[in-house]
Amino acid sequence: MGWFSKLLLPGRLRTGPTALLPARPDPKTLLAVAQLADPEARTDGDDILAGGSRIESPVELTGEVLAKLGVPDEDRLWACRIAAEGPLPVDFFDKSLAEGIAYRLGGWSLCQGEPLDPAEDAGDPLVYLPAVPEPEEILPILAESLRHADAVDTARWPEGELIEGVVHVPVRRGRVADVYAGADVLVTVEEGHRLPPAAQTRWPYLTEVAIARVSPVARTEEAGGDAEPAGVPSGAAADDQTEDVTSAEAAPGPLDAGSDNEDASTSTSTGVGSDAEGAEAATSRNDAEGTEGTEDTTDTEDTEDTEDTDEARGALLARAAVALALADGLRGIAADSRGFQIAEAADVLPGVMPEP
Repeated sequence: MGWFSKLLLPGRLRTGPTALLPARPDPKTLLAVAQLADPEARTDGDDILAGGSRIESPVELTGEVLAKLGVPDEDRLWACRIAAEGPLPVDFFDKSLAEGIAYRLGGWSLCQGEPLDPAEDAGDPLVYLPAVPEPEEILPILAESLRHADAVDTARWPEGELIEGVVHVPVRRGRVADVYAGADVLVTVEEGHRLPPAAQTRWPYLTEVAIARVSPVARTEEAGGDAEPAGVPSGAAADDQTEDVTSAEAAPGPLDAGSDNEDASTSTSTGVGSDAEGAEAATSRNDAEGTEGTEDTTDTEDTEDTEDTDEARGALLARAAVALALADGLRGIAADSRGFQIAEAADVLPGVMPEP
């Protein structure tokens, strides 16, 4: 690459959606990932064509270029720029393509100058459906897949009806047709969406599809009394999130002066040198105690972070299992939040790749 190309490279990568990957992807693996978003994705020379977009061949980036791109703490990454070559099948498909590739290959995505770690936001699993299912079609599937609700939250869903442990709310407002809620999972059925490539391949005769979005139930006590009802158009209920509050790191407790005095009384105190030795020993011991307290606090925080991560992964896997059950029962297509098809629940986790 010439010096002029290197000079223009950061600007080109900044403007268009780009996947920044930790290692040069194998072409077959990259094609297999792209085919999750567009089953008809194919190679074109060194590039890949998917959904009206071109996935350009990987370019190696070093620390100097990465610094200009605003990507911290990275010395070397491989960039796959996504360039739209015509009308996209759905809005922002090229951006979703970059994020989905980065999500599965453990990297970053970059769009309009903003680097993003897609693993920090897995999103909600989706199910593409040829039409909005009737309640009698979807309720038996959800009754077997969801943890049952005990009662209807009438303040939130005044028109809700509890049927076999599932709350059904007929919305029929905007794009939202129906909402179904269990104890901890919400399924929002929306109609009138443009066909993503996976749906175009399955149903080439359709002009639009319905989408079932599987999201966590936003509890009223967490959202507050002014929380919006779950049947808001555009799936706003799926975006409700509760902010994690991390407690401040606890400071080490006061030093135990009594133990220092005991050690000093047993040492020889006949001169300045002895006093210095005693002070040095006490200082070393106090430093060790302070360090031990800090390590204990850090270990506790690490354990809590690990538990939170495991809980979030478990909840995501549970929602993916619901999406797969709906896709199987309603002859639909299960996908992650970025439109990449999933065949099993674990496919929604970051770093999970298809076999090339």
